[in-house]
Amino acid sequence: MDLTHIHLLLNHFPTIGYIIGGGLFILALFMKSDHLKQASLAILLGIALLAIPTYMSGNGAADAIKSLPGVSKSLIEIHEAAALEGIAFMLFTGAFAWLGLWQFRRLARIPSWNLAVILALTVVFGPLLTQAGVGASSLFVR
Repeated sequence: MDLTHIHLLLNHFPTIGYIIGGGLFILALFMKSDHLKQASLAILLGIALLAIPTYMSGNGAADAIKSLPGVSKSLIEIHEAAALEGIAFMLFTGAFAWLGLWQFRRLARIPSWNLAVILALTVVFGPLLTQAGVGASSLFVR
């Protein structure tokens, strides 16, 4: 097992985790449920932490496949750029999710400014993950 296999194993978790965590977060805001807010923030934080090894293993995967016939180096670079933007937003989202969980523990509520930041980051983050995922699916020239 090398970094390519690890990257292939992990690369779906940020996308699927975002859909679950972001959807649950929006549902929690709509339902005004503190329990759902906490659960969604925990999911977003966990996915942000899981995105780190996913991104780091991508560099090794790129090195392993870039010399294979039929692999587009320019598409690898596009995928890497999209993944870098995606992980940056994911880490910001995870940091604010952690802050929200901490604030809930200390204040028994999450300030509305923090909820607004997390909502904005999750709405922006989705298209970036989609862009990175679509780029990955087209790395091989047909």
